[in-house]
Amino acid sequence: MRGATLDQKRRKLLTERGLASHMNDTKWRELCAGIRELPFPPAYQVKVLDENEPSPSTIERAPPYWGDWASTPEAALGVHVEWIRVTPRYKRHVARLLPPIIEDCSDQLRSLLRRLRIPFVESDGLFTIYGHASGIDFDTT
Repeated sequence: MRGATLDQKRRKLLTERGLASHMNDTKWRELCAGIRELPFPPAYQVKVLDENEPSPSTIERAPPYWGDWASTPEAALGVHVEWIRVTPRYKRHVARLLPPIIEDCSDQLRSLLRRLRIPFVESDGLFTIYGHASGIDFDTT
């Protein structure tokens, strides 16, 4: 699409792939603000519409780092996000000879997503939030 706007390109991608929009800027903004209620900002992996691979390419079940939600404004997520996969665990290293402590905010994240009515699927301990999808049964109860 030569000379097409980003919005036109996004609509073309959605139509070609048969994806429906499930999030808007308000929902993304509420999610980013709500993350502050959690004990720690969980790490995440994001897949945008016009890229083939998510970033980062893999995500650990309990990474030794937090997600950078403060520098992820809803505009950066917003209409370009196909999905975001959140890992609600954090591996905190205590000392060299002691095993790490795994902190888990799964219950709090699940509660937040349900309260905000954010479309998500929980599988294998990860929460996938869909900005655009088709044929998926979401948990929003």
